[in-house]
Amino acid sequence: MASRPPSTNAGSAGAGMSPAELEQALREATASMQRHDFGPRTAKIRDLRHALGGRVSREEFDQGLRRLREEGSIGLAPHAHPEFLGLREVQDALSEGESVLYLLRWLK
Repeated sequence: MASRPPSTNAGSAGAGMSPAELEQALREATASMQRHDFGPRTAKIRDLRHALGGRVSREEFDQGLRRLREEGSIGLAPHAHPEFLGLREVQDALSEGESVLYLLRWLK
């Protein structure tokens, strides 16, 4: 009954990350994207998804964002005009019902 070691190999698709590892990776990726026009501590969800690459599955990524939002660590904002987004941009965002959550902002 061996425990699963933490994964840091970006090439291992779906290898998984602990919630703490995912949060740290998201914080680091957000910090590296500060040159974009969304303001401090804010990034596009699709850019974060791509930055984490194969280190986490889509399901783990989406669940991680929802968990961080429930904890009050982040805010998730919808795109103002999702009809202007391409199919790939919509797929890479986070869908919740009719909303296309597009931006992540760190609250704490």
